[in-house]
Amino acid sequence: MSPRLRALSASVLFLTLLFTATAGRCETATVKAGLFITQLGDFDMARRSFSATFWTWFLHTDPDYDPLATAEVVNAKADTVKFPSLDTSRGMKWHQSKHAAVLAQDWDITHFPFDRQTLRIVIEDGQQDADHVRFTADTANSGVDPSVSVPGWTIEDFRIEARDRTYNTSYGDPALQGDSRYSQILATMTVKREGLRLLCSLFVGFAVAFLLAMLSFFLSFGDMAGTRISLCAAGIFATVGNKYALDNVLPPSPTFTLADVIVSSSFLSVLMAALAVVLIQRFHRTHPRLAFGLNAGMALVTAAGVIGVNAYAILRAAA
Repeated sequence: MSPRLRALSASVLFLTLLFTATAGRCETATVKAGLFITQLGDFDMARRSFSATFWTWFLHTDPDYDPLATAEVVNAKADTVKFPSLDTSRGMKWHQSKHAAVLAQDWDITHFPFDRQTLRIVIEDGQQDADHVRFTADTANSGVDPSVSVPGWTIEDFRIEARDRTYNTSYGDPALQGDSRYSQILATMTVKREGLRLLCSLFVGFAVAFLLAMLSFFLSFGDMAGTRISLCAAGIFATVGNKYALDNVLPPSPTFTLADVIVSSSFLSVLMAALAVVLIQRFHRTHPRLAFGLNAGMALVTAAGVIGVNAYAILRAAA
């Protein structure tokens, strides 16, 4: 083979390899995604979840990308997909589907029952990272249906945005080292609980315990010492019973909540009433005036302390 022919063959081989490598690269697919919520409900704090029904759609021009096959609702405990469809009549791919999902939610109960919660729906491609699929948010068409209502709650806000989520793993991909990034669509809703009725119904046992404790201060010690002890015991039972009922509704919290303030102050009121019985037992025969003063003083301190602390905590939470 002549040198000229060899040079030509090498050039052809080089161009072929270059074309193959270029064609093998995956370009980033830009996908416009949106979400429209048609139902909300089943707010379950004990199980850390809520349910939502919503439509999703994806608009793009990549001939090889199918979001209905690879996109997922990341924070869904369960997700049923209905009515998947594809429309290509307008020169681009329009994928659409309806989801009925149970979604994981970390409830913030610091101000329960006057709490605000941020509900999240996160959509991510489960196979293609951010170098291959890049989501953008369809803010103009996304939202919450005006007919959506959740008894006891007010929907205050809805937002949707695209973001990158970094995972500190390569998931075993030999082509990656260290972290991996995936594009996400994040839809958030701010909901506010209408808590006054819930405060009256869920915390009524603590109010009863406080009133029983206060009533014990007004009984004559000489003739009704046993009755005062009985009222204190009844207050303890009312507080403990209401505490068990409340624990079935609320998840554990690492912070000191409004519910903790009410529970603690109720136990403290019963403790003060029991302590008054002990002190008056010591002084009511030898120092009746001192016993009367102690009883009145402890009643005043208990009433002012419990009412003041709870009023401040409730007003602060409801603000």
